Amino acid sequence: MSKADLQKETVLHYDDFPFDFLTAEDERNIEQWQPAPFMRFANQYLDADTQVAEIGCGPGRATLFMAKRDIPVVAIDVSAGSLLLARRRAPQCQFVRASNLDLPLRDASFAAVVSDGVIHHTPDAWRSFCELARVLIPGGMLYLGVYRRRRYYYYVYTWLGRPIRWLERRGWGNLLIHLTLLPLYYLVHKVKSRGKRTWHGAKNFFYDYIITPQATFHTREEIELWGQRNALELVEYDEHVGNVHAFVFRKSAEAEWK
Repeated sequence: MSKADLQKETVLHYDDFPFDFLTAEDERNIEQWQPAPFMRFANQYLDADTQVAEIGCGPGRATLFMAKRDIPVVAIDVSAGSLLLARRRAPQCQFVRASNLDLPLRDASFAAVVSDGVIHHTPDAWRSFCELARVLIPGGMLYLGVYRRRRYYYYVYTWLGRPIRWLERRGWGNLLIHLTLLPLYYLVHKVKSRGKRTWHGAKNFFYDYIITPQATFHTREEIELWGQRNALELVEYDEHVGNVHAFVFRKSAEAEWK
């Protein structure tokens, strides 16, 4: 499948199944849904004077959090369905529908960039990473969350997920999934969340983790090398964020972009 076709499939997927699981109560307590390293990043680097580009905002979990702190955010996503949800939650922010493979943003135009759980769903994670670095000012800060290669989820998505995705593309197989795997997945999430997870939320989790058309997995060494090639210095690393590991980079003050 070409990169263009994969991008189209990804857009359609997240239009139909945005990674949305927040309830009204979750929205009122949105800080509880932020990963610990992102909370540290926000507390240390983001305030009302920091212009932030959130690349891949999804349905607005982090967008809402930053909006409640009066942080000026330009939120970008390729999915119109996801943007509708994010705009409803954080109407004071700016929203742009665009691909993070080719951001409609000027070079060195943002003091901070946030991209949490996004570039691994694109047809070209390296190119997406370079775009994040391009729009960051010298001395600016990048928060990046990306799937870990050395984690069990790699095997779940790659080996267990492959036949499930094959089934999902067929009418009878899709029905089978909805009668068997999805109810089981919902029950597991219901127990883990102590009764708080909704069917809607569990279904979107399932489609994001198992059915999503593209998921790539990356080592710390690989992402650090990408940073070095883009004049980014790693200042914090956290490998304990579920299936994701989190990176905080600072762009070199001497970096030049042409």
